[in-house]
Amino acid sequence: QFIIPFPVGYEIPFLGEVKQFNRDTAVQPKHVSRLVARLNRGQFGIFVTTSYYTKQTQREVLEDNYPVKLFTGLDIINFLKELRLIQNYNIKKEWLDTVINQMNLT
Repeated sequence: QFIIPFPVGYEIPFLGEVKQFNRDTAVQPKHVSRLVARLNRGQFGIFVTTSYYTKQTQREVLEDNYPVKLFTGLDIINFLKELRLIQNYNIKKEWLDTVINQMNLT
């Protein structure tokens, strides 16, 4: 859930889905529809992929007003750049090692 801190103090529940596809394989509407079907009233969805979405997928999310935000592989790269986690076109090894170690602990 996202938490908007004090003084608002509001929690926004969400569900997420992540798909690792080759960069030449687009996410189809059927992939996003699974997430949409699982959303309860008041929930938002986040769908992250390492590739991209077909125009049809994007159109359905927008036209049907689904409370789902779509993130592409390019968005992931931009997040990493914004957080200064990319150096010389590579993810910073120290940060990546930390993430991998934390994943192995859970």
